Amino acid sequence: MNDDMKDEARGNQAGQALHDAIRYGDVMEVLRRLEEGVSYDWQDTEGCSLVFIAAYHRQWAVIDALRARGASVDLPDRRGWTPLFWAAFNGHADIVAALIERGADLDIHTSEGEWPLFWAVYKGHTAVVRRLLIGGAKRDFLDQDGHDVLWLAGTLERKDLVAMLERRRDRRK
Repeated sequence: MNDDMKDEARGNQAGQALHDAIRYGDVMEVLRRLEEGVSYDWQDTEGCSLVFIAAYHRQWAVIDALRARGASVDLPDRRGWTPLFWAAFNGHADIVAALIERGADLDIHTSEGEWPLFWAVYKGHTAVVRRLLIGGAKRDFLDQDGHDVLWLAGTLERKDLVAMLERRRDRRK
């Protein structure tokens, strides 16, 4: 085993220990590891930040501790997805609400022009769409073909979402 491999193995072990501390909500262990030199915006091999991992495991105290020390709630992974984007795509309304409370950017876009509300509508996650709209997500962005989320909901015959999006539009007029 050469030195590079030893360093990589140590890095993997340190990363796994940090993942475990986050998964179990051990704020003190997470902070201890960070004091040893790990960046608050550290990302794993998939590009998931510490905040992303904590959101996945619903460890709000870990997120709050990281944010208090400068970690970003909006650091994207390799696909350009933030924790909010991932939660909206997967229908986790509780995570969406918690991230909104912590200042997540509701209207962040990937390089492909995707955004959380678009995917929540596409996937039919009514509770997530409601949370995003209440949180202040803009509904008038257009996709690459010039369509907004109201068009998308109508095309997919998601009548509940059409009604919700129309009500939100009417309130803004």
